[in-house]
Amino acid sequence: MAEKKNSKQAETKKADKAEKQIEGFSTKADLKAFLMDVRDKMTDGSAPPVYAVTAMNFVMNQPNIYELLDKTNKEICRDIWLRIAQAGFHLKAPPMLFSADEQVPAGS
Repeated sequence: MAEKKNSKQAETKKADKAEKQIEGFSTKADLKAFLMDVRDKMTDGSAPPVYAVTAMNFVMNQPNIYELLDKTNKEICRDIWLRIAQAGFHLKAPPMLFSADEQVPAGS
């Protein structure tokens, strides 16, 4: 009985987390947690690079993205973007992450 209750609580927490991410990010800490999750999944290979592309598209289209991109979050985004490029995706580097004079390697 206790296992069933714990299982339901875990499912509820997962559903709440997923719903919160769908709504967007309200704090820099929320964004950082999401970005770290994406980067970790890229590092350990548990998610394909297209997952990161979709996640970055979601992040970049947030209405309050300029408020949420502090130095730390911007560096994590840049790291994810460079990993996407290294995976072979040919995408234009977003100006909010890279200056015009920075060379971002295209996919190999």
